[in-house]
Amino acid sequence: MLALFVAVALDLTIVDKPIPFDEERVRLTLEYRRAHQDPEAKDITIAPKVVVLHYTAGGSAEGTFRYLSRTRLEKGRKKLARAGAVNVSAHFLVDRDGTVIRLMPETWMARHTIGLNHVAIGVENVGDGKKYPLTDAQVEANAQLVRYLAGRYELTHLIGHSESPRLAAHPYYVERDRTYENAKGDPGAEFLARVREKVADLRLEGPPAVAK
Repeated sequence: MLALFVAVALDLTIVDKPIPFDEERVRLTLEYRRAHQDPEAKDITIAPKVVVLHYTAGGSAEGTFRYLSRTRLEKGRKKLARAGAVNVSAHFLVDRDGTVIRLMPETWMARHTIGLNHVAIGVENVGDGKKYPLTDAQVEANAQLVRYLAGRYELTHLIGHSESPRLAAHPYYVERDRTYENAKGDPGAEFLARVREKVADLRLEGPPAVAK
């Protein structure tokens, strides 16, 4: 069943459409957290500090929802599978028309960004930067969503998935397996710049500048 949440004083409507998160998925998420962040972790609760923007590399919100609804990672993604059995996930999915879908509570850990999952809210945008370029409606929806989240949590950073490795020296970044890393290009520099411009007053940090 879908539920609507309207953020007061913001031009934002959030559709609650949870992905399945049963006992097995919680257990696998906790196993992943212990392996990669904190061996003594007792639960999957997080205190969000960072918002990470992504794109889905596809053109269908429903297809993405079905994919993220799987409890276990597909075997074909061998590098990710070696790092843990739990499927990738995200807290929000933004469709091409700007519809914002909440997939899971922001205070539960999702598997979406290496090194930052324990402090980061993941926002997936339906698109791929080429065949399905991210839209003006998605720029506006992401900005409003970031503004909403900043009003609820003590956020300090807004980054793109592609920028996450540049936080490797930051105290937020924790990855116990130093061989576990990847390079991503999403959601694109132009999209990030446009969202950041709309929320500049929040003074959220980005990644450290690249040394020249």
